[in-house]
Amino acid sequence: SYITRTFSCCLGRRYALILTLMEVCCKNFSSEHGCSSESCDYELRQCFPCVYRPFKFFIVDRFPFIKWLRRYTPKCLILDCIAGLTVALMLVPQALAYATVAGLPLRYGLYSSFMGCFVYSFLGTSKDVSLGPTAILSLLTLTLIDGCGTPGDKESHTSCAVALTLFTGLVQLVCAVFNFGWLVDFIPVPVISGFTSAAAITIVIGQFKNLLGIDVYIRHDLYYSIYDLFKNINKTHPWDLLFGLVSIGVLVSLKLFKIHSLKLEKSLEPLHWAQKVAFKFLWLLCTSHNAVVVIFAALIGASIKSQFPDAKELPLTFVQFKEDRALPELAAPQINATIVQNIGWGILVAPFIGFIESIAIAKFFAQQQSYIINPTQELLALGLSNLLSSFVGSFPITGSFSRTSVNAQSGVCTPAGGIVTGAVVLLAITLLNPWFDNIPQPVLGALVIVAVAPLIDVKMVWTIWKVRGIDDLSLLLSFLLTLFLGITWGVPVTCLFCIAVVLYRHAKPRHKFTNLRERIIVTFNGGWTYSGAEYIWQRIEEDVFSDQQNEPVKNVVLDCADMPEIDFTVVQILKDHCDKLERKGINVSVAGAQPQVIQVLQKAKIPNLLLIGSLQAGSEGRNQSAF
Repeated sequence: SYITRTFSCCLGRRYALILTLMEVCCKNFSSEHGCSSESCDYELRQCFPCVYRPFKFFIVDRFPFIKWLRRYTPKCLILDCIAGLTVALMLVPQALAYATVAGLPLRYGLYSSFMGCFVYSFLGTSKDVSLGPTAILSLLTLTLIDGCGTPGDKESHTSCAVALTLFTGLVQLVCAVFNFGWLVDFIPVPVISGFTSAAAITIVIGQFKNLLGIDVYIRHDLYYSIYDLFKNINKTHPWDLLFGLVSIGVLVSLKLFKIHSLKLEKSLEPLHWAQKVAFKFLWLLCTSHNAVVVIFAALIGASIKSQFPDAKELPLTFVQFKEDRALPELAAPQINATIVQNIGWGILVAPFIGFIESIAIAKFFAQQQSYIINPTQELLALGLSNLLSSFVGSFPITGSFSRTSVNAQSGVCTPAGGIVTGAVVLLAITLLNPWFDNIPQPVLGALVIVAVAPLIDVKMVWTIWKVRGIDDLSLLLSFLLTLFLGITWGVPVTCLFCIAVVLYRHAKPRHKFTNLRERIIVTFNGGWTYSGAEYIWQRIEEDVFSDQQNEPVKNVVLDCADMPEIDFTVVQILKDHCDKLERKGINVSVAGAQPQVIQVLQKAKIPNLLLIGSLQAGSEGRNQSAF
């Protein structure tokens, strides 16, 4: 018994699986020799205390569906089905629209919309998050695959996009295994706001081509895109423009009507059951505004096509969704040196941006709904979703704020709502395949513009200015770099700038100098590490040997009451400067140091450094001792 306990505690979590297999073997042995399984189980719990709990928590943490499956009820099933269906009605038209943003055939938007829903339902820790294509990642995909093949080479672009999804999933999985999720903490809110606003502007301008019906190649960089649009403005199709503007008007009207109906519902409470049903129907109708507009547009498009048998005479531009097969083929992504070279460091940028989007959404709704998420598990779920999605022809996916918001408002109980969403998307791919050719191109442009326009957050500039105006600099830098250098350069360069600012602040510890005639007091407000060691002593020597000093300094006191740590480099430099100042008749003392700091200084054995219990004791000449 002693040996088994020792072996279990030494191996611990790392070899919990091996010890669990030993448990199974022991149970089989006990059954063969007539021992009861209950007594064997009890003995194993006593002998392997370090195995049972870690293994149990490991399984539950890595497969969160075990938690909510235990308390799943018929009521949860109904609510999850309603929420999943509602999100699917929003997801299908958005997927088609975001495929145009990514510069890929429309079917790949649908291929990107179901696998993530299934995977996240079993591995995600947020009940509200809905995975799928988003505007930001679609724009990033367009930027990264633009160099693959020649302009308009859909096959090369598709292969590159699917390979990018595979790399995104692999990088996110590696980061999850090594718990690198904390890296996103280096990106402040102003940087995210500036990047998002610039990306939204780029997406909106990029959709003007579809809105105007211009059937020529438009470059994707902002300045080139604006130049090409004005150069080809004479090729605008009036009916496309009219159809697009009407679609925008209907979409915005339905969104505003939803807000008005919610306010009206609250003002009329309590409601009769018939009124409740009516308001729920209005809410569902307005929430599914994308699906409503696309369905009516497809019906109009089918009617127009029936009147114009010759495709060259059609007054509207229609999407091209001709596909022999409905469901995607399960195949490994094509990877070669050319694809990797074209993607470049987008292999790191895409996973980073995808995780930022998803974890920000998950944290926001977790706070709103008062539950806890696991960031590492979220990164694992997102990485595996991208990895498996790449085998069905997906471009990179992440959490969507708009769909997650609808999911939460629909009353979803568990992540199982994603299973319903994924199933509805598969049904749409299978059954609605012939109808997608009837969708006018301007409608998809209108969907993207209405969905992305709210991401341009002008209010954030004023909010940051009122709180701490200097942080607007990082927002402005992120905005301008993303707008003019592109999404692949804007975020990394701005992040490096923010990390440099953090290192600069860390290199200069927070401190205050107080000059009291013959004594200089340096009060620290935080840690003192090697990066700021010389800086502090330069300041001390400037004050000690200053010509403006009326009386010669005899004591230098380091007030370390608020200093949590000190490292070897600081101790070594402290020792050298203590010797230097002692030769000039100046004493150096440490006041109010915390136990961990005192322990380090005692091990360093600095004979000419005095320890003072507090500044007051030092001024009275009490409680002084040498290290």
